[in-house]
Amino acid sequence: MNVHKNGGFTILEMLVVLFLVMSLTAIVSKFSLKIAETKELERFLTQLQLDIQYIQTYSMSQRQYIALKMEGSTNRYTIQKDIYTHLYERSFPKGVEFLPAESSIQTLVYNYSGNVMTAGTMAFKTPQGKKKVIITLGRGRARIE
Repeated sequence: MNVHKNGGFTILEMLVVLFLVMSLTAIVSKFSLKIAETKELERFLTQLQLDIQYIQTYSMSQRQYIALKMEGSTNRYTIQKDIYTHLYERSFPKGVEFLPAESSIQTLVYNYSGNVMTAGTMAFKTPQGKKKVIITLGRGRARIE
């Protein structure tokens, strides 16, 4: 009795399994990149709102004028007390652009009592479409649409 057992896989079976694994990996990585891009945009817009609240609080506590200035050419914004004193600056994430033509304000200024001097909108072009940061009169609260 001559029994011959073959315990291996054929190359065709291995190629099918490899194709399935690579296809699933490509699908998952594409979705994870979109999710990461969306989260990065959400973090940027949340940070912008927090920075606006910060400069309002800073202006009241220090009894000074303070400004948040959008710089579309360098894709960043700076927070400054005056022309020479920059408190800090933040860069926009990849794919985000400031749209000065569609924005009514480029420099957001708070006075020493925490009231906004320049109310209006700041428009941004993002991979998820256009976003607007709206600054209301009075206390100058920011909301995103």
